[in-house]
Amino acid sequence: MNLFKTTVLCSVFALAAAGPLAALEKTLSGVEVTSDLSSYEEANVLKFWPSLDEDLATAISSKLNIDDKADAPRISVEINKVSVDGDTVLPDSGEFNTLEGTVTTHEGGNDPEATNKADDPDSQIGSYALRMTATSAEREMPDGWVTVAPSQDDFYTALVDAYATAIVERIEE
Repeated sequence: MNLFKTTVLCSVFALAAAGPLAALEKTLSGVEVTSDLSSYEEANVLKFWPSLDEDLATAISSKLNIDDKADAPRISVEINKVSVDGDTVLPDSGEFNTLEGTVTTHEGGNDPEATNKADDPDSQIGSYALRMTATSAEREMPDGWVTVAPSQDDFYTALVDAYATAIVERIEE
């Protein structure tokens, strides 16, 4: 019986490890993340989390192969709303529970001009909105929202990592 339990546990851990390895098989030629919160005059997320762009880019990159010489698409992510229960003015704790943005896939990055074409609509392969909210209790969310339930003391890391995971999951092989 103990051998069976050990085998089951080893199988579970092996399957759990296979997920991240499968994600690493996806290759992009680049990842760019920017925050454009100009639609919200009083947005103060960057006061509390000045490295949000870098943290999200790092989280996405850690789940993929990034090869700037590969003939692979690249993505740009624009975060355009960060809020706590809809309010873009975060409390003194800096906590927030919603990230919203747009993910755009661009043509391959081995083109010498590829880095200059991020804003060129002709280089875009596809684009979609991604909205994510963290909640500590189960509640019904509108269609199109992805929800995660992080620990109360780490909403930031949980949201950034879950947002990155959702982006990676939508990248086509």
